[in-house]
Amino acid sequence: MLINDNNQEITTIQIKKIINAKNIECKSEDGELVKLHLTKSQKSDSLFWWSLVKIYTAQLWIPIMKNTQTLLSFDWLTDSATI
Repeated sequence: MLINDNNQEITTIQIKKIINAKNIECKSEDGELVKLHLTKSQKSDSLFWWSLVKIYTAQLWIPIMKNTQTLLSFDWLTDSATI
């Protein structure tokens, strides 16, 4: 698990199954099952879905906020203070 400068816990997940916009099953780096929560704009963004399917197909690990189970609005290598 990673922790950023704002004491917000960040963890990584791997998408295991995309059923629909409300049901995306993932596995955390700790082996826990996680349901990814998407924003309203993410749910209706076709480019976002294309990217999400590519991430799923490649089985990449992506960062999320652990407490809200949402994707980061910034890259985990980016200093969030500059955004």
